[in-house]
Amino acid sequence: MERIDDLQCKGYRIIQDSEAFCYGTDAVLLANFAKQGVKRGRVFDLCTGNGIVPLLLAAKTEAESIYGIEIQREAVELAKRSVALNEEARIHILEGDLCKIQEQRTVEGKSLASSFTVVTANPPYMQGDLQNPLEKKNIARHEVSCSFTDVSEAARYLLAPKGKFYLVHRPKRMAEIISILREKGLEPKRLQMVHSFVEGEAKLFLLEAVRGASVELRILPPLILYREKGVYTKELMEIYGVGASEAHGGNASEKADSKSVIRRITPNHSSRQ
Repeated sequence: MERIDDLQCKGYRIIQDSEAFCYGTDAVLLANFAKQGVKRGRVFDLCTGNGIVPLLLAAKTEAESIYGIEIQREAVELAKRSVALNEEARIHILEGDLCKIQEQRTVEGKSLASSFTVVTANPPYMQGDLQNPLEKKNIARHEVSCSFTDVSEAARYLLAPKGKFYLVHRPKRMAEIISILREKGLEPKRLQMVHSFVEGEAKLFLLEAVRGASVELRILPPLILYREKGVYTKELMEIYGVGASEAHGGNASEKADSKSVIRRITPNHSSRQ
């Protein structure tokens, strides 16, 4: 079933299919992490899904242009309709396989090679035989259409020298991912772990890698999502653009209001679950 969700940022909205293509907290965190690197540059989003990252970056930055590529036609159509809904001329959604990124062209018919200052990716997290029976979700969550090596090769192809690659992924694959990035000439520069609770293990990580950079990795303070069960942290509420009065969660009614705000703007904790 389709619905239109408010992104709580400058009036931007997104069309979603509740049975297949819904974004999660991971996409929102990725867009927030990447926005400082965008400035007025050109952005390319790999594995764009329903276009959530391009929409959020359009709302939060002054990017010159933002491209997204997605292999699933239904998701591409949703993304294009969301772009039209927001009358956002800077966003261009491409239907295609990122493994064949060299065959894609800009709207002006030019090559995409080395022409973007920022590339983002919320790629499939999962490997192995245990897969989702729904094909649409299976492609989004499992490495059936592309591997992380494919994603990193596409990012390397798209980025200008010293361009920045931002990604979100799961900690259990961090060693592998850093190894692949360095093999492709993308040097990890900033890393932030994401925890559901301050005392728990990390559930996600956010990483910035730079094409052709020197070796130096900064570990940022961790991002905690929950103060306690059912109560979101001030940091997460600020990422969603929720005011301080809604974020501090003083009494039970305020806590309930904070939770309803998050439910309204992010259907899933992670779109890759």
